[in-house]
Amino acid sequence: MKTINLLPDWYRRQQRQKKRLRLHLIAMILLGVGMLAGIGIGRSILHVAEAHRLELAARLENANDPEEKLQKRLTELERLKNLQATYRELGNTIPMSAVIQQIQNDMTTGMALSRVEIQIRSEKTNEIAHLNVVGVAPNDVQIAQLIGKLTSNPLFSEVALNYTRTETLRNCLVRRFEIQMQMDLDALAEEEPENAG
Repeated sequence: MKTINLLPDWYRRQQRQKKRLRLHLIAMILLGVGMLAGIGIGRSILHVAEAHRLELAARLENANDPEEKLQKRLTELERLKNLQATYRELGNTIPMSAVIQQIQNDMTTGMALSRVEIQIRSEKTNEIAHLNVVGVAPNDVQIAQLIGKLTSNPLFSEVALNYTRTETLRNCLVRRFEIQMQMDLDALAEEEPENAG
């Protein structure tokens, strides 16, 4: 049995055109939705990239200049080289503050130092430091106590009193004294290699 389409041709063409228009409209809507989604994703990516760029810029701003750090290292290296050359030229050295601190530890109340002189001389095979200590004390008893403590201190040897005399200091009578002693720098270097280095 043959199907006969009684619809006119112009109507069928119109229906086909409407169907195509609907398909085009749906395609345009889907394309628009895709574009909007793409724009949103693009904006999100751009926002993340901008935040990353700002973070990198902040890091770069806070980062130390490698050239400056290298220059500081070179300056420190030069200082250490000069110090090493000085040690080679002078031989064993002793820190003045440490020596004075040792003497002050043995002093009693009312005593004070006015001068400490250190001369280093080579004697036989050793480097010997000769110290002259000048100070004041209220009386000779304290001076004698200081000499006793310095004599028992293993850092010093041949401790001797050069003189004591009465002087006036700020309208007070005091006893000025001078003590001489020695330090064996080679023995000191052997006993305390870390300090000597």
